[in-house]
Amino acid sequence: MPIRVFNENRLTCQPFFLKLINYLHVHEDVTLRQIHKVFEQEKNLDRQLDSFIAAGFIWRKDKRYGNNFKVFTDADFDLSSKTMPVAVNIYEEPFFVAVRSQVEQRLEQSIVQQKLQNKTNTITLHFSSRYDLTTDSLFNYFYKVAHHLPLTILEQEVYQLMGDVDPEYALKYMTSFLLKFTRKDIVKARPDIFIRALEKYGYISAVGEREFTSNLAFDDTLQLEEIHFDSPQDFISAQIQQTKVLKNFISIGG
Repeated sequence: MPIRVFNENRLTCQPFFLKLINYLHVHEDVTLRQIHKVFEQEKNLDRQLDSFIAAGFIWRKDKRYGNNFKVFTDADFDLSSKTMPVAVNIYEEPFFVAVRSQVEQRLEQSIVQQKLQNKTNTITLHFSSRYDLTTDSLFNYFYKVAHHLPLTILEQEVYQLMGDVDPEYALKYMTSFLLKFTRKDIVKARPDIFIRALEKYGYISAVGEREFTSNLAFDDTLQLEEIHFDSPQDFISAQIQQTKVLKNFISIGG
């Protein structure tokens, strides 16, 4: 099976990296000469290969090359349906999963809890999203724009409004506007690009000319446990059990 990379970084997102690891996955005793022959059109091949080795993704021994990581398959996990209490599972390093496996599908469909904070006030915006980031959320928009990832149809519409605006700058105005709903059910405002973006996501609704109501509840009682993982296998085991979608909400405070 081909290999899927999750938690991609600067090295693993390079097209040559994915082509190389999939080649090494199905070939043994690969020499540098073979790599040059198969990828003869690749520029700066030796330099890229050295960077993959230095990062620990590729091993080199006795002039032979291979993948220096485990590719997780269905056999590595208990895939029976279970639902764990909602938690924020954190593992930030790249990991590798067999394409078209059940575990790949379960990961994509699992739910992550996201939050956006800013330096202007103590408001935090909370969202639930699929792990593959296909859910339309403001968090996913900022993440995809920053990492040059494909946008959904709605995100393309938001991009026409905000472009690659600095998230801190946008959140300054968005959260300051949302904060007004702690005092009023209906807020009057001129619909600038940030208000229009909030409206596109359904976080607010227009109820009159320049009048808006919030669709986000304020909740300071929900505290989600953050669990940091050192092992990708332990992370995957926990993450595929995260299936509960929470309603988007706002909290105020630490």
